[in-house]
Amino acid sequence: MTFVFLHVFFLILLGFSNGFSDLDALMKLKASMVAPNRSGLDDWKPENSTLKTNTHCSFSGVSCDENFRVTSLTISYVPLFGTIPPEIGILNKLVNLTLVADNLTGELPVEISNLTSIRFINISSNLLTGEFPGQIVSGMSQLEALDVYNNNFSGKLPLEFSKLKNLKVLYLGGNFFTGAIPEAYSEFQSLEKLGLQANELSGRIPASLSRLSTLRELYIGYFNSYEGGIPPEFGSFKSLKLLDLGGCNLTGEIPASLGNLKMLHTLFLQINNLTGEIPPELSGLVSLMSLDLSINNLTGGIPLEFSELKNLTLLNLYRNSLAGPLPPFIGDLPNLEVLEIWENNFTFELPKNLGRNGRLLMLDVTGNHLTGPIPKDLCKGGKLQILILMENYFFGPLPEELGACNSLTKIRITKNFINGTIPAGIFNLPELTMLELDDNYLTGELPATMHSDSLQSVSMANNWITGKIPPAFGDLVNLTTLSLQSNKFSGGIPEKMLNLKKLYKINVSDNNLTGEIPATIATCVQLTSLDFSRNNLIGEFPRGILSLFNLNILNVSGNQFNGEIPIKLGHMKSLTVLDLSHNRFSGTVPMDGQLKDFGDDIFAGNLNLCLPQKARCPIVSGSKNNDRSIATSKMMIMLIALITTVSLFVLTFIKIKKKHMERSKAWKLTTFQRSDLKVEDVLDCLRDENVIGKGGAGIVYRGSMANGADVAIKRLIGRNHGFDAEIQTLGRIRHRNIVRLLGYVSNRESNLLIYEYMSHGSLGEILHGSKGAHLQWETRYKIAVEAAKGLCYLHHDCSPMILHRDVKSNNILLDSDYEAHVADFGLAKFLRDSGASECMSSIAGSYGYIAPEYAYTLKVDEKSDVYSFGVVLLELIAGKKPVGEFGDGVDIVRWVRETISEHREPSDAAAVVAVLDPRLKGYPLASVINLFKIAMSCVEDESTARPTMREVVHMLTNPPPSQPQTKPCLLTP
Repeated sequence: MTFVFLHVFFLILLGFSNGFSDLDALMKLKASMVAPNRSGLDDWKPENSTLKTNTHCSFSGVSCDENFRVTSLTISYVPLFGTIPPEIGILNKLVNLTLVADNLTGELPVEISNLTSIRFINISSNLLTGEFPGQIVSGMSQLEALDVYNNNFSGKLPLEFSKLKNLKVLYLGGNFFTGAIPEAYSEFQSLEKLGLQANELSGRIPASLSRLSTLRELYIGYFNSYEGGIPPEFGSFKSLKLLDLGGCNLTGEIPASLGNLKMLHTLFLQINNLTGEIPPELSGLVSLMSLDLSINNLTGGIPLEFSELKNLTLLNLYRNSLAGPLPPFIGDLPNLEVLEIWENNFTFELPKNLGRNGRLLMLDVTGNHLTGPIPKDLCKGGKLQILILMENYFFGPLPEELGACNSLTKIRITKNFINGTIPAGIFNLPELTMLELDDNYLTGELPATMHSDSLQSVSMANNWITGKIPPAFGDLVNLTTLSLQSNKFSGGIPEKMLNLKKLYKINVSDNNLTGEIPATIATCVQLTSLDFSRNNLIGEFPRGILSLFNLNILNVSGNQFNGEIPIKLGHMKSLTVLDLSHNRFSGTVPMDGQLKDFGDDIFAGNLNLCLPQKARCPIVSGSKNNDRSIATSKMMIMLIALITTVSLFVLTFIKIKKKHMERSKAWKLTTFQRSDLKVEDVLDCLRDENVIGKGGAGIVYRGSMANGADVAIKRLIGRNHGFDAEIQTLGRIRHRNIVRLLGYVSNRESNLLIYEYMSHGSLGEILHGSKGAHLQWETRYKIAVEAAKGLCYLHHDCSPMILHRDVKSNNILLDSDYEAHVADFGLAKFLRDSGASECMSSIAGSYGYIAPEYAYTLKVDEKSDVYSFGVVLLELIAGKKPVGEFGDGVDIVRWVRETISEHREPSDAAAVVAVLDPRLKGYPLASVINLFKIAMSCVEDESTARPTMREVVHMLTNPPPSQPQTKPCLLTP
């Protein structure tokens, strides 16, 4: 302690002896807090005139007293990335120090203890590290508020805070403090708000905290892992208004004594292991507005005594084992706005009066055993935004009143027994973005008029809806997903519907549609999935489909299409799923594109279609005499073939070697490093049994060279599909985490790229396959770091900069040690001017990974790669694919945002719990939070808000200290 004060005294003495002023101190702060190659505090420039002593008082964020001494320093949300220097201690007249979300790093200097006039310190949401030097506050007798939330401080909770008599606010949450909550924390004299949430605290919660008579808000949950349960003594708090104990491993029952907290307006106990029934004594919480008991092991029902909670606005009970009927008084609660009771065992009907209070905003009862009609007054107040009633037993029609509920943004009523027609007004709601009515018994026709600028996803599959598909779907200008499969629609496909520019998925399969597919389908340039199967559509293959360059899935099976299959279909490099089966196609299947790679099953049931590998092809016309003549001709041909085969058998063996040599000479081998590759060895590997992967760009084979080395050989579809980009990038760069291009073999018709072989395939294949559980957290984090280093090299160490443009989990390959290598540079581009963007003629990349600005403006820069990498990080965290697992029109980024937005906890910890891969059996929680924060920063909508790959690597390789190696999951999978 003495050393610290002597150090501070020496610093001050040195400052005065050198003529240090507040201006000098501020300039030192700028030099230290603004990291190299970063910008910020640009107006902090001293004027040349030595007569002006108040120059610094006009700096942004700086306030002074009448003596031009700095009294307030406020710099927030400026990405400085520097450190706080010791010179901060020279500003000893500071009353307010606010440095929020500036990405400041390093440790807190002990010289800050010289700020003896300070009353408010807020350094939250930075990257500060090390143990918090508690001794610095000993002389801050006037300190009223200290906020260091969301940094990387570690070690034990400092005891010195409890001696600050004027301290009212203490926020230490969102860090990595360890150990137990000190008993000394029950000695605060004036404390009103205490936040210790989202640390790594353990032990028992001190019952003595209840002696804090002035305490109004207490946050001590989220990733802290306490022993035991909630102290019954907590019912004796005198002034407590908010108690948040969510997500901290609490066990046992909820103490009935909590019902004594007459001033409490918020009680959060969610994400724990609480058992037993909900105490009816909680009805004594007469001021209670928000009650969250979700994600526990509670049993029984909702206490009837809760009818006394007249101020209740939020009631979250989801993911428990609650049962029984919903008490009718739920509908009488005058202020109820949010009711979430999904995934329980509630039975009988929803209260008929639910919503009549005119305040209901959100209702989610998914996954119960509720039945009866949907109450008609849910939107009586015109405020209902979210209505989710999935997977129950509701019956009867949809209330007509829903068609007039202009506040609705989301309707999800799938997997029930709803019948009748859909209210026409639903398709005109001004705020509605999602309409899901799948798996019901809806009948009748859809309305002839629809108009909505907000509706993005419409799904009403597996119903009994009849009539024609309304052309009015074409008036839903922002529609992206339309799923009408498995109904009884008839008539043709409306041309107007296919004028939608943002539509990327259409499924009208399994209906009674007739006629031809309109040519206007060519205008749906964003389409990635198209399913017209199991209808009665006719005509030749729709030529408009051939211009859909983003199409991944095409299914037209089970129709009456005729004519020949267009050659250009084989050149649609984006196609990954194709089904043309059970139609009336004829002629020969073109084999010069990628059609040959899909297999014969996609052509099955086309009786007049000829596959080149078949010895006999169908003949569609001719008389009986012609048939006999043809039969005779066939016999003669077979006889001649037999004789020819016998005659040439001996010659074949002799010519094999010669032909093989000629074939080798037709190819040219180019290598980028010393190797023993030979053309004939490469060509010998191009066999079906060696295929290890197929995609829009080509086929990949595994090959063994004469020297025993294994290689991967990519046979590109087309003469130049990414060939130039691959050899121009991989041919000139070398990095441990970028796949090595050994060379290429080419002739006039095609190209073969030869890479080092990666025995574990791609990250996407493993993560989303049956072996995904083998990728535990340590390996996942290691892969993230290595892939980031590869991309960082492309962006920052190559001149000119290289943009990958197709970063995805399937393009991150893993070797035998699971070391990551960035691969597939077929879409790569050079960016000559770093920091600029380049406009592309069309979208390249993979759906789910494409940055918003790229999709909308076709402008691409290095931050587009950063967005894609952020999606990969979310895959590693959640274990989910970027698309296809969240409902139509929802990708992993949107799913994560929607999931965490439904949680009202004040930290990132609960958000991680909500999206974390359940296959992870044990993981360091701090590391998961760190990666989650990095991922979310990478997928910011605004490209300028995303970090660079160099910053990403820095954040990944410099995680907060003192992270435990392993830690059990908060929620047991």
